[in-house]
Amino acid sequence: MKAEERWRKARECYLEGVGRTPILSDDSTKEQVVEAAGSLREAMTVTLDAHARKKRWCSRSKPWWCEDLRELRKELGRARRKWRVAGISRVKAARREFQRAIRKAKRDCWNRFLQEADGNKVWTAARYTTPRIDKTGQALFREDGTIAEGHHEREQVILQVHFPPGPPGNYTAPAEGGWAYQRVDAPLVGSLLKAAANTSAPGDDRISAGIIKVFWQWDEQRITQLV
Repeated sequence: MKAEERWRKARECYLEGVGRTPILSDDSTKEQVVEAAGSLREAMTVTLDAHARKKRWCSRSKPWWCEDLRELRKELGRARRKWRVAGISRVKAARREFQRAIRKAKRDCWNRFLQEADGNKVWTAARYTTPRIDKTGQALFREDGTIAEGHHEREQVILQVHFPPGPPGNYTAPAEGGWAYQRVDAPLVGSLLKAAANTSAPGDDRISAGIIKVFWQWDEQRITQLV
């Protein structure tokens, strides 16, 4: 199938799926916004599953990947597609189980690597486990005696020591509502999408900025409304 034909069918598939999503207005409720966001994500996921070219991974891409994780990922995808019927709680439970299984698989892979390490692999494990200290500055110690590693942890130590939290104030959260959202329009969202890197980290739905840019060409109105 040619690229133009595949592109046309993908666009038709998306527009057919998103056609059932209502257009939001100033009178839309919070529940309607959440429902519209879920429907839009579902339409994107279905279109990508049906028409996007699958990325091929080599055997060394994820040494901790296994068949159990594949089945859990499929279960998470089914829960996302049927969230209207089964409820959002099933999606959260499937995601929690999937993430827990990933952590266990990574831990087992690391332990297996340590048990089977020999020769130069021993020094590879030592390099992974040895704390790296930035030599451009002096080492910073926390109150419990441990060393702060990396810029982020060192910033936290400096803030805790030199900038302690102040006394509680009388701050009150601003009231809901307002008209600031009216400044968000299609040109603004389009310029922000254009400036976003295609390789930026995606969210839980695994839809990257590069994919959003494609759907933006087909349905900028709904995407702008959700922003």
